[in-house]
Amino acid sequence: MPLSAYPLAGKVCVVTGAAAGIGRAIATLFAEAGATLVLADRDGPGLARVAAEIVAAGGRAPDCVTADVTAPDAPATILAPAIARGGPAVLVNNAGVTTVRPLLDTTDEEWDATLDICLRSMFRLSREAVRAMRAGGRGGAIVNMASVHAALGHPCVAAYAAAKGGVRALTRQMAVECGPHGIRVNCLSPGLIVTEAFAARLQPEDVRLTVESYPIGRLGRPEDVAHAALFLAGDGAAFLTGVDLPLDGGQSAVAPASVVSPRLRAWTGRPPLRLEE
Repeated sequence: MPLSAYPLAGKVCVVTGAAAGIGRAIATLFAEAGATLVLADRDGPGLARVAAEIVAAGGRAPDCVTADVTAPDAPATILAPAIARGGPAVLVNNAGVTTVRPLLDTTDEEWDATLDICLRSMFRLSREAVRAMRAGGRGGAIVNMASVHAALGHPCVAAYAAAKGGVRALTRQMAVECGPHGIRVNCLSPGLIVTEAFAARLQPEDVRLTVESYPIGRLGRPEDVAHAALFLAGDGAAFLTGVDLPLDGGQSAVAPASVVSPRLRAWTGRPPLRLEE
């Protein structure tokens, strides 16, 4: 589908966590769709590089806000440029952190920090964005970043999974309260997305075995998330709100037996799973 089908032209869009990875991909695609971007991240130099890339490609990214989303003044600081430009029309809550720690080793401080970054900051920024959208009287769209870990158990991500489960619940509640004001709120639940930073830590055997749980036969790319976010932000999703969209290559649809059973694998034309000790 051509990008012209997603009318973001002239819309002021705020993207957090925009200096790299998924946030960078979202910002780049939104710019191609005509958005005027307000980019936010703790990494100021990274933001500047992304903005320069967007401008060089003919896009609009006039405002870069170097901010920690957990700071008390973060919502006002991040949204000020968007409000000055008559927005925001779209907010993408992408900033977050992945805490990898066994349950029994997770400290109170790690738990609190993870929920602060991944959930509390999203609530605070969304609350102020909704106020601005209501004041503008033109409605808007909010896209929250959840995770497949909110639905599927996985070792060593208790704090992260709890935070992302909260994102899913918050999304539904916001959709109910904001819908009467023309504001749609949805979330994305990506599976394993191979960003540059994550790719450096992957081992070939880990990749091979992880791909086995994805019916689509590959891991995700930042651009996959960007296209889904663009859909949720645009008018093509005008009747869609309160939805958690799995973006996991079918992983959440898989029965574990179909991954490991030779008989079931044969039915789908897949060879027996080879495990290496």
